Amino acid sequence: MSKPKQEFDEQTRGFVIFNPGTLFDTAPLGFSQVASVSASARTVYVADQGGGGPKGHFADQRRVAFENIDTTMRAAGGGIADVVKLTVYIVDHDEDKYKALIAAVHDALGTRLAPTCTIVPFHQLGTSLEQLLEIEAVGILQPRAE
Repeated sequence: MSKPKQEFDEQTRGFVIFNPGTLFDTAPLGFSQVASVSASARTVYVADQGGGGPKGHFADQRRVAFENIDTTMRAAGGGIADVVKLTVYIVDHDEDKYKALIAAVHDALGTRLAPTCTIVPFHQLGTSLEQLLEIEAVGILQPRAE
């Protein structure tokens, strides 16, 4: 059995993200297979973040959605690097949007392994016909020092 590729020390970050060596390496696809969280870590749930903007500009909307996730995570005391799980709702999902999403994950997180991720295709989101995606996130933060 090959050793899993992993990132982040659980003591330092509160979690470990990895792809077991026996499973397909999903890192190039913008997500990881497993996020393991220490019992002492704080969990942050981020509501769906849309990108706004005119319909047809998926790249702009996904960029703004990731910026909004970073803003919410910073407000909680962390940053986008502390996200361990994404759920992405995409209107009229197709291969081009998937490639753009992968690029956005890599742009937002740099070289770190991407969080776990679920993509859910939709016909329409929320109340706006202009909205092409929403992304919700789960982040893990170390407990605050007492």
